[in-house]
Amino acid sequence: MPFCRSIAALTTALLCACGHTVSDPPAANSQLAPAKAEQTQIARGHAFVAAKCSGCHAVEPGIEPPNPQAPSFVAVANEMDFTPERLREFFLDGHDDPFAMTILLEEDEAEIATAYIMSLRSP
Repeated sequence: MPFCRSIAALTTALLCACGHTVSDPPAANSQLAPAKAEQTQIARGHAFVAAKCSGCHAVEPGIEPPNPQAPSFVAVANEMDFTPERLREFFLDGHDDPFAMTILLEEDEAEIATAYIMSLRSP
């Protein structure tokens, strides 16, 4: 009987230790959370611009814009002097060119579109 109690105590101790490890995520996971959130924003932004902007702009690298007068989003990210803040403001203030387009994005739309476009920036 003492042997069974020892096994039961050892099993209980091991299960408690495992439960403790599972409930306390490693510190590395806390560093992954912001990166995962950023990747989610970029993915949402890609889906948004693909649906809303791809009729005129090349929204992905290596593709020519359907409208030759509309810059590709790679060009917007790399050649047009936009910072993330300025691009976001551009989307929120709208750009109104009667010969080209009018656009005014909501806050969330501006955030995700900016996240995606800035992800195209070359290092």
